[in-house]
Amino acid sequence: MSHNLSHIVPHRVLIGIDPGPTTSGLVVYQLEADVAGRVIRSQKDATLGDLRGVLDLVQGAEVVFERTQAGPPSTSVVKTTEVVGRLMEASEARGLPWTAYYRRQVLQLLGCARKGNKDALVRAACIELHGGHKQAAIGKKASPGPLYGVSSHAWQALGVVCAHLLSRPPETAP
Repeated sequence: MSHNLSHIVPHRVLIGIDPGPTTSGLVVYQLEADVAGRVIRSQKDATLGDLRGVLDLVQGAEVVFERTQAGPPSTSVVKTTEVVGRLMEASEARGLPWTAYYRRQVLQLLGCARKGNKDALVRAACIELHGGHKQAAIGKKASPGPLYGVSSHAWQALGVVCAHLLSRPPETAP
């Protein structure tokens, strides 16, 4: 599925979070005029304190994150659900609008809802949206692309941002 992010309003900042029980993937994504945008901060192992700090620093941003799916409870799922709730509260306390997506919604919006390694498919979709190939999207230290520095769980956080930009949000809080 081919997507285009050029219809997006310029000068918009989104904070994408892939929550986990102890650490989360994080990206701060800035949209620029006439281009898809770029990652201006990426962290693969952000603590809840790190996330709150970013919410304090980035005034006027939109916050998007994955929410936990209903299913058999485990300690990890319960702790991740608590993190999601804290992110909702922290965003609201700062007056930042937030949107939460189920993993399935992200995969569908990015055209990744098929068999295979879902994390790898999300990464490939993000690269496709930002130049079509690794060299253009990621680049190298000497000539970084718009996704330079994204790694590990931060790819999933970027996937939530891209899915959000490609959709009409299903649930947004004030």
